[in-house]
Amino acid sequence: MRTMARLTLLGLALAAPFCTGCNPYIRPNTPPPPPPAAATDAKPTVASLVEYLNKNAERVQNIKAAVDMDCQQGGQAIGLSGHLACGKPRDFRLKAVALGSPQVDIGSNSEEFWYWIAKAKPAYVFHCSYRDLATGKVNVPFPFQPDMVIAAMGIADYDPEGKYELKEYPKTLELIQETTSPSGQKVRRVTVFNRHLAAPGQPQVLAHALTDAKGKLICRATVQKIDVDRATGAVLPTKVTIEWPGQEVTMKLSLSNVQTNSIEEASRQVLFQRANLSGFESYDLARGTLTGPTGMRRAGAGVLPRR
Repeated sequence: MRTMARLTLLGLALAAPFCTGCNPYIRPNTPPPPPPAAATDAKPTVASLVEYLNKNAERVQNIKAAVDMDCQQGGQAIGLSGHLACGKPRDFRLKAVALGSPQVDIGSNSEEFWYWIAKAKPAYVFHCSYRDLATGKVNVPFPFQPDMVIAAMGIADYDPEGKYELKEYPKTLELIQETTSPSGQKVRRVTVFNRHLAAPGQPQVLAHALTDAKGKLICRATVQKIDVDRATGAVLPTKVTIEWPGQEVTMKLSLSNVQTNSIEEASRQVLFQRANLSGFESYDLARGTLTGPTGMRRAGAGVLPRR
């Protein structure tokens, strides 16, 4: 069970690229709009930082890209490549391969999330609705946080009327918001800014972090490089390191062949659905039930023990 959980966590951690960013995708004959106003050395305020984030986020509704990943857990390392897509507020899909063999398929929509890890034992399509997750009674073997994904990608919307705390340091600023995770737990979302005007190609938003109510780090996405997307003018990361300290998981991510705002509604209805994994048996994390490829519910043998 521990092996399956560790493989599962590594697989879900790969979903973090959805929250990373992308290289510019150039549309012919489309002049790029100006990027959002950069931070200055003026006295920072919560309102100005939230406005900066929202001006950037409003330019991009969805992204799809190729991604290369160097993943480590403890002393083990693996290189994966794949394709990802994501969109507001909770749509994402990641498919990854190693040596040409499918290894990971993770997704989410407004109703549920799911994951399939080839090397997990058993290799079910594990899934759970957000309604069930919100009860706080579902055992999920990883710190799932889709809002963190969208935030780290640089396209999350921040509530201008929300309650924030601003911490000032000599070189950085931290915008902190207390919120609730999809599993109903109190968490803190932290956005770290370079206090001074960043040089070209360097990130103004340095990191996104998620902590528990006591301040213990759950996940952190650190931005190494950024580009301005010439199609939208949005500032988006191109290289990001994602860390889950509690699980000793680290991933270095590089994105390419990125397209912004190119996922049409018809494609979205197919892409962000668990139905196209119907060839595998599915396990409902909330109910502890197993269904076959046809969707018929099975009982007895093969059902994982519930904690």
